[in-house]
Amino acid sequence: MILFQKIQFDGVANAITYDDGLKSTEAEPKRLRAVLVELEKYDGTDDNCQVQGYHERSKTFDIPDKLFPAELKTATAQKAAGQKMARILVEMDVPVGEVFKLAIKCASVAIAIRGAYEYELI
Repeated sequence: MILFQKIQFDGVANAITYDDGLKSTEAEPKRLRAVLVELEKYDGTDDNCQVQGYHERSKTFDIPDKLFPAELKTATAQKAAGQKMARILVEMDVPVGEVFKLAIKCASVAIAIRGAYEYELI
């Protein structure tokens, strides 16, 4: 059975902000299938904003915010209807006692991130 754990946190300008992550336990060992991500906006003037994935301290992905289907930070109205979420394939067994975390590295613009961990129990 596929399960989901909510992700919701706000980034901070000029910093990396982490969520609490998906933790594998003895009672519930987990296989992370994917991370579903929606960004509030992206910064059109800065190439230093990234969505990052970490297994413990190891970075597993680093994706520029411009690759996500979001509105430009200066947009005054939503222009595009449709899918605003991206699915990042991970396919990783999270060892018991370890955590997989999502992070947002913001430059001059703070960006909110929403989504879910898509996982299954193993």
